[in-house]
Amino acid sequence: MNVRMKLPSLDGTIIAPSSKSFTQRYVLYSAFSNKKITLNNISFCNDEIVSIDIAKKCNATVKYNKKNITIEPNFICPNDIYFGESGTSYRLGIGLISGRKCNVETYGEASLARRPIDDLLKCYSKLNIKFSQNDKKFYNINASHALNNYCVIDGKISSQYVSSLLFYYSFFDRGKFSVTNPVSENYIDITIKCLDDFGISVYRQNDGYIVENLGKPKKIIDIEGDYSSISYFIVLAIFKGDITIRNLNKNSLQPDSSIVHIINDACNAIEIFGDYIKIHKVGELKSITIDVASVPDLAPIIATLGIFSTNGVRILNYQRLSKKESDRFLNILDLVKKFGAVTEVSDNSILIKKGQIKKPEFIEYDDHRMVMSAIVAGLIAESDTLYGNIEAINKSYPEFLNDLKKVGAEVTFIPSLSK
Repeated sequence: MNVRMKLPSLDGTIIAPSSKSFTQRYVLYSAFSNKKITLNNISFCNDEIVSIDIAKKCNATVKYNKKNITIEPNFICPNDIYFGESGTSYRLGIGLISGRKCNVETYGEASLARRPIDDLLKCYSKLNIKFSQNDKKFYNINASHALNNYCVIDGKISSQYVSSLLFYYSFFDRGKFSVTNPVSENYIDITIKCLDDFGISVYRQNDGYIVENLGKPKKIIDIEGDYSSISYFIVLAIFKGDITIRNLNKNSLQPDSSIVHIINDACNAIEIFGDYIKIHKVGELKSITIDVASVPDLAPIIATLGIFSTNGVRILNYQRLSKKESDRFLNILDLVKKFGAVTEVSDNSILIKKGQIKKPEFIEYDDHRMVMSAIVAGLIAESDTLYGNIEAINKSYPEFLNDLKKVGAEVTFIPSLSK
């Protein structure tokens, strides 16, 4: 499906969608640990649905009540698990499968199979877990004789490696492992918070972690709003009008909550309250420098900001962007050039500045964050762009277009021509 959009004016209030980083962790751990949980404020994006389907595959009953779900687990090792395009569910799922000593065939979409996982598998192999690649380019996992041994994981590729091991060791009375070169440590903190809510204590010790099964689990969790998703509306409001965004945790562990402070340092346009923010139109910003090693999901929308900034946006450590759902480094360069931005690429940074604004006729990406960033760019540029593959946004933000309508956008759906 294609869409075309206009934005005569921007005003109103939206409710931030659920943080899929939290949702996936709680759903998966409930199903594998046999601990019942009720989760409130679920948005049912594709990645969340993948985790719910995995829970069902593990013999859990899932009860729905509007935007709330209750996971009633009765764990049985599944024969196979489908991970879709969800890197979080895949990497954490390997730890859960292994911790429960299951023998499982895994599979998913081709784009997920290409994402790096070698260092994680090497660590688990030292714990006596056997991996054999199947014809789908995923792995058959035999964890029947998994051991509670000490392990060292190289965490430079993804924080999900560390989160996976935290889940793994939680199934023993006490476990310990070490980490070198950790990245995106706030995502590790989210996993630790999840485990704590299930009665599992995690202690940092020098360069590693100790995991102990000690406490009493909670029964109900309110899932907070997702900062990476609302970042699109923050950037849109900076140039187009005032809006309010609710369902946000002021003290969130999410790394992408830094978007609020990044923008305020550049233009002081955001008022921060207990569970909501107000963004005001300013139209111009100071220069921005962002290290995306810890916040790679913010890179596409921050790059979009650079299209309209005379002072420019500098993105550091862009190399990590090539290992996401798509090669976001190349896609970002493609997007900003389509809208006329001037770019400078060095060994460790990309500089994006406003040039002669262009209005592309058609834009299409497979990556959900690139699609939403392109739409924001088009609305700010007041272009008549046709956006293809709009279904991609369902991976993280299925209500994105509806929320755009709530604040003033006019959305026209146009069927795609068959290829």
